[in-house]
Amino acid sequence: MGTVGILGTMHGEDSFREEIGYTLDVMKEAILNFKPDIICGEVRPEDWQKYCEDKNYSGYLGPNEYRRMIIPLCEKENIKFVPVDWFEDDMIGLSYFRNYDKPTQEALLNEVEQKYKEIFEFGKRSRLPLNSIEWNEVTREKQNWLGSLDSTLHNIYWIARNQLMLERIKKVINENKDKRILCTVGAEHNYFYYDELKKLNCELVFPLK
Repeated sequence: MGTVGILGTMHGEDSFREEIGYTLDVMKEAILNFKPDIICGEVRPEDWQKYCEDKNYSGYLGPNEYRRMIIPLCEKENIKFVPVDWFEDDMIGLSYFRNYDKPTQEALLNEVEQKYKEIFEFGKRSRLPLNSIEWNEVTREKQNWLGSLDSTLHNIYWIARNQLMLERIKKVINENKDKRILCTVGAEHNYFYYDELKKLNCELVFPLK
């Protein structure tokens, strides 16, 4: 039976990472402590292929923690990297507020900004910031709220995307039953990953120790 870990990562600038207490060095330490054989990461296969063909590829390669730390770490430590993300380019820029009038959009934008402040303030209290069962529940509530604003967009942008990433991860797990597999993904995805991966015949580690 293999071991599968979930590491919710943080996207953003270094100043924000410092504020939350979740720097690239903290993420790196968590990865090394887990000792993965394989990392399933939030990079699209088509972007990963471009990078593999040309290491000078400067296009999109997942959130910035991948180019800056996760991918170089995999190369240095001989950890196999498997890209599992999915989204179409025409999904970029779609807004959950698209069907509302301008005043309502502004009010909803203020509300979502406040929700982000609250959940990140909550998330930094965890031993490993943004990685706890409690964090999973507050982010689940936030995502459910977004889904109530535009269920069609949510089903594509969030539900289908997570489901496809998990199908790709399950394939890796099934093909590597005795390996240590780490799933790195933006921390708001943690609850979706945890709910599905705990159903599998594997040792699931979350949060990482």
